[in-house]
Amino acid sequence: MKALLYSLLLFTLLSSSNCKKSSTTEDQLPPETTTGAMTFGCKVDGKVFVPKDGNGKPGLYVQYVYLGNGLGGGWFLNIPAVDLQVSPNGGVSITTDSLLLEEGKTYEFKTTKGNAQAFYYKSIEFHKLENDPGQLTVTKFDQLKHIISGTFFFTGTNSSGTKVNITDGRFDIKY
Repeated sequence: MKALLYSLLLFTLLSSSNCKKSSTTEDQLPPETTTGAMTFGCKVDGKVFVPKDGNGKPGLYVQYVYLGNGLGGGWFLNIPAVDLQVSPNGGVSITTDSLLLEEGKTYEFKTTKGNAQAFYYKSIEFHKLENDPGQLTVTKFDQLKHIISGTFFFTGTNSSGTKVNITDGRFDIKY
């Protein structure tokens, strides 16, 4: 009887204690990988941004296409990363215009043809302007396995001059 009473007392103490396992649902940046894991993430003014499609999958679509020689041709990269689980929807976009990527190379984000470009949007757009800092570094470019991995950062400015800082950006994609 004493053992039963002792067990009930122990159970009551354990079940009513404030020692609860903490669970964090806050997003974390994906690791920097180079395997074609289809990951993307960055910090937007210090808050983690990871794209989601509304069905629990990454809100990530990738294109890296060659449009031939001549006017309007060249290599085009398009990585629109969108979070459809929040309202208003937001996203980060990394693109290139007529630019063949190279592994190990760093590209300044510019606003002209033949360069890498970037912008952030959430209700309004924040484009990386010529005087804003920003870079894209390609850490892996495997044309046989169709993998592009890299890191990025940039400052975007909206039409009223307000700025947003995108930092700690990384992606590991298959195209």
